Amino acid sequence: MIFDTWGGVLNPAMYRAFSLDYMQRIVDQLTREADGRTVPVVLFTKGAGVRLSDMANTGADALGVDWTTDLADARQLTGDKVALQGNLDPAALYASPDTVRAEVRRVLESFGQGEGHVFNLGHGVTPDIDPDCVAAAVDEVIQYSPQFHAS
Repeated sequence: MIFDTWGGVLNPAMYRAFSLDYMQRIVDQLTREADGRTVPVVLFTKGAGVRLSDMANTGADALGVDWTTDLADARQLTGDKVALQGNLDPAALYASPDTVRAEVRRVLESFGQGEGHVFNLGHGVTPDIDPDCVAAAVDEVIQYSPQFHAS
């Protein structure tokens, strides 16, 4: 995963010059197969919802999406070019387990039916998060996500 926390604060020209162009160089130089298996590449830029279309054209296999972009919008911007990873707001983990479960369902519903979604946080987890809230999120993904995928 190529991770850019600050690219989303750049204007479009600066984003291309100082983030996207470098991510493209990295993607182009990566070994994409090892031991007969594909090595997936995931790109993430925090705050880059409007730039997801450009990111999808890099040849990456998936894009991380932060919590500020609805996954339905991300799907529309990227088509079927890449899988999407995300995008539970990490701050949701400060809430009660019931609220965490509701937020997990909201994220899954925003992606909708179909393949190509890897549930994840929309950014990193902080060390002060209650492990019970993380467990509630994981349990809800396990329980709720099968209805969104083809059998």
